[in-house]
Amino acid sequence: MKKLTLCFFFLALASGLLAQNTEQEVRKATGEAVALYQLDERQAEEMQVIQERRFRNLASIEELRQSDYNLYLQKKNSVREGMMASIKRLLKEEQMEVFHQQLVDRRKKEAAVKEQLKQEGASRQEIQIAIWELE
Repeated sequence: MKKLTLCFFFLALASGLLAQNTEQEVRKATGEAVALYQLDERQAEEMQVIQERRFRNLASIEELRQSDYNLYLQKKNSVREGMMASIKRLLKEEQMEVFHQQLVDRRKKEAAVKEQLKQEGASRQEIQIAIWELE
């Protein structure tokens, strides 16, 4: 009985620490986005919701990392694309320049990876996986 109680205590402590780390990651990501896009207070609150959703979705697919890595990467990419779509809807016209520059930078990175792997003779699937692994 003592072992069971002790085990439950450590499990509760670990889940509490994990939740605290996630909250810190959400706050950090939100703060970075607020600074990057120069968001106002209302937008900052909405960005907080977007980041919470992002980290919740990433946590829900974490189990796939070990069992089906390709599916994990595909879903992780979908989470990123969903987040970017939400951010795009959030931003005002004058903030869109920074957003578009981020998209251009991402595409350049993807093109560079794609070109390098093509020169190395990688298959299409290997190239796609490498692109999904960018982050």
